[in-house]
Amino acid sequence: MSKHDDDYEYEVLLALESDSDEEQEEIALTDEQVAAIKAITDLGFRQVGQFGDQIRFADRREGVARVPRREVDVEISNLSAISSGLAEYSDHEEFKGIVSRDGATAEFLIGHTSVLVPAGRIFERFHWEYPEPECGHSFDPWFIKTPTREYSTGFHLRSPNGDACVEISGISPVAEFLNQEVGYFRAADYTEYTLKVILNAPRSPDANAAMVQQIANGLLFEMDAKHGLTLSLVLRKRPVRSLFLQAPKEQQSINFPSTRVPREVSALFSFAAEAGENPPFAFLSYYQVLEYYMPVVSRRDALKRIRREIRDFSFDVSSDTSVLRVLNTVERAKGVSEEDALKILVRDCVREDKLAEFFNSSGAVEHFSRKGPIQGVPAINLKSTSESVQVQTAKRVYALRNRIVHAKDDPKYVETPQLLPRSGEANMLGPDVLLARFLALETIIDTQD
Repeated sequence: MSKHDDDYEYEVLLALESDSDEEQEEIALTDEQVAAIKAITDLGFRQVGQFGDQIRFADRREGVARVPRREVDVEISNLSAISSGLAEYSDHEEFKGIVSRDGATAEFLIGHTSVLVPAGRIFERFHWEYPEPECGHSFDPWFIKTPTREYSTGFHLRSPNGDACVEISGISPVAEFLNQEVGYFRAADYTEYTLKVILNAPRSPDANAAMVQQIANGLLFEMDAKHGLTLSLVLRKRPVRSLFLQAPKEQQSINFPSTRVPREVSALFSFAAEAGENPPFAFLSYYQVLEYYMPVVSRRDALKRIRREIRDFSFDVSSDTSVLRVLNTVERAKGVSEEDALKILVRDCVREDKLAEFFNSSGAVEHFSRKGPIQGVPAINLKSTSESVQVQTAKRVYALRNRIVHAKDDPKYVETPQLLPRSGEANMLGPDVLLARFLALETIIDTQD
């Protein structure tokens, strides 16, 4: 979150607190509203207080990962809708949003991928034309299945076979209650919009979840491809904006720059830090730094091997066998694969003791173990007697690179599918990104001469 966002939310919080300090006439609650509050608090939400026509709740549910002290204000008129909605919907595990118990109905918060404003402000600039559906579902911010109501800034679409509907409209009270908080972007002159999917054909919960995801992804893709509107589902667990910031020391020494870094390497290294919210991009940027040096290191290794053959006391320039040994060395150097080139780079440029120190001090020993969260990549075993730490590291980095860049519908990638951006697995890449950064720095240092 940027400093601008922090300042904005802080101002909103101050405004809310100042409003709450003012004497506001409390609205008398009906028996139905009192019962709704009890049903909500029975689920683990604590009632903080009443401020005019709003009730403030704090999320105290057990086993639910939340930002510290998440609080949300609810209009008294929405209490019954939220109470009944909580009986039917729960948090979506991967994305910010809600999903029905059978997985057939879901609502997702959406955001623009490049600007720090809610999707609501973006959608209110558009007017969509679409064929009127005959499904009977409501195009309605309350997400209630009643006859269609007209809103100019969103839409409700039905699939040709009638098996599913998708809608973008104002956020429902239940989704707002479970996913927003005091201080979230809110204003009286616009409504937050969410993406909603309704499945009509009976399926298993797993099949429903897969179909809902497919429809949501398909809609956002076509809005980007056809209209240039780049929106995405909002992940429930966001990656840390920067993986690289360290606590500042009271005094730090700085010298005139003495490291010779090519412009290409400097640009790639800097971009990796800028891409902190997209760990796969950050990883690939550091990997590109390694790629830049692979030819240099491989050529250096080949020259070393050739010179060794020539300096051998048994080398005889008149001997075909001696000359062929040199020629074979050259041919092997020309045919080295990218994975082998990476192994050479890690072996020759990265200090083994520093590499072991990284794995021991990174605080992510479990991350690089067989039980780590990244699938389809080799683990790092510092006690292995069959492979050096450098070889294990090169294999892991290359395998992870393949998982990120290989988007192929090929049976050989079934066991290790592509690692998608903005996925839960991508958000766990932090230690691997730091590993790639460490390798890049070691390589830059080693190639200075």
